[in-house]
Amino acid sequence: MEFKRDGRGEGAGLPKDPTVKTVGNDPEKRYKGGRGDPGRIEERANAAYTYILEGGTRRQVAERLSSRFNTSIRTSHDDYKRAMEYLKEEQQGTRADLLNHIQALRLAGARKALAKGQLQTFSMLLKDMGAVIGEAEAETSSQDIKLNISIEKQEEA
Repeated sequence: MEFKRDGRGEGAGLPKDPTVKTVGNDPEKRYKGGRGDPGRIEERANAAYTYILEGGTRRQVAERLSSRFNTSIRTSHDDYKRAMEYLKEEQQGTRADLLNHIQALRLAGARKALAKGQLQTFSMLLKDMGAVIGEAEAETSSQDIKLNISIEKQEEA
């Protein structure tokens, strides 16, 4: 295979025979040709999620992904980002479930405290329940207060 030797620029380093396919003249050899298989992307993201839960820095997780799936570090960081989105979604759902569960426990505890005559405990549980739903916020905030000042001219008598 003989290469054109016309220096830098157009056609530099390409073979004289146009039928010979190289990275320079065949786009199929340059890159994969688009995004990967969605199933494979999901598999990498799930692996990243598992590695995140096991612990380690972002770079460590990306290195493990890169070596396991034979991908670039850039792709591994994209998979890490996708896994972090999964983690955030899961935490939001878990938080809402936990708040509901805690409220149910407080309500059950308040009923038991009231039945036993423990009014201070009952009062404290009701206060906590109110704080969760936003009842304990200051009732008068600076936005709610409207102050009108008018000065009237005094008449001389």
